[in-house]
Amino acid sequence: MNITVRLFAGLRCENKRLECFGKNDFEHVLSQEMNLEEFLNCIGVSVQVAKIIFVNGLFKPLTYVLRDADEISIFPPIGGG
Repeated sequence: MNITVRLFAGLRCENKRLECFGKNDFEHVLSQEMNLEEFLNCIGVSVQVAKIIFVNGLFKPLTYVLRDADEISIFPPIGGG
């Protein structure tokens, strides 16, 4: 299952065992079914930091099960004024 991942505002893949380590924009092949929370753990991004997650342009909960060709956008908390 192939997915596209985009991490924003300083987020990066933190799992040193993966090819995507240190990247913020990458393709990833999933060998098994997993939900968003499991995927975040896989790439080493804390669920405490990943506050806004879109899949194919739509907000999804951490329980969403990833599908082939999904495009994931992950944002940390955003503030400003």
